Amino acid sequence: MAEDVNEIQDEIAGISTTLGVMPQEYLDAEGKTTRYTTVDSRLDNIQREQERLKYYQDGLLDAAKTGWNLPIASIRSSGTSVPQTVNQTHPNHPVEDWYPLKYDQPVIDPLGLAKKPVFSLVCPQTGWWIVSVRTMMWIPDKKPKTQSTDHSMFTRIHIAGVSKDVATDGDSAPLGTNGYHRNNPTFAGPWYQGEKLSVEIRHMGNKPVPNAPVNDPIGAQTVFTWIGLTYIRALPAQMGTRPPWDVDPLDP
Repeated sequence: MAEDVNEIQDEIAGISTTLGVMPQEYLDAEGKTTRYTTVDSRLDNIQREQERLKYYQDGLLDAAKTGWNLPIASIRSSGTSVPQTVNQTHPNHPVEDWYPLKYDQPVIDPLGLAKKPVFSLVCPQTGWWIVSVRTMMWIPDKKPKTQSTDHSMFTRIHIAGVSKDVATDGDSAPLGTNGYHRNNPTFAGPWYQGEKLSVEIRHMGNKPVPNAPVNDPIGAQTVFTWIGLTYIRALPAQMGTRPPWDVDPLDP
């Protein structure tokens, strides 16, 4: 019947009016046209983009959802006396001679990580963290000048039970010089609630000089440190505790 054809034409006109003549095309604000093979493929692309934006939005809002503001902490040390290693002429000797630094000057510390002087900071929340450290020691102008060794200082970030050096840095000063040692290790990775993190130092002479006294160290020196802790985001739900195999294979 003629009216049936007319109804079909009316429906087609209505669809064209609602969706447009070319609904598989997108015209952006700059006048550029993107053409999709079908309307369905254009809708799928829109949905994927929405999911992608939600994923990144959730990541950015994660800290806000849990009530955590960034950065989480900035803590300093008024100075820790660190003895020179006993292995002055054998720096690779396996004897442990690392000394933790004391944190006693919280600058930004909303969770009270260093509300009293501590040698290790306890992780308050499982998540992905960035830990930035700066250590400094003054090499004294010793008189008479040291005759037997160059001098080196090493810094490591230690997570107890996981790894003695999740991050390390070190430098050395030539024989007879004085000035600053500065080390700046940074750790980025998972840190689990209750794990203890410390910053540890060893400093030593490491170059014997012929006909010079072997025991001519500069002695104990004061080392200063600054640490910044930034909570980035929570870990996936299935990663609530550290896997037992995620430890340093070189630790005894």
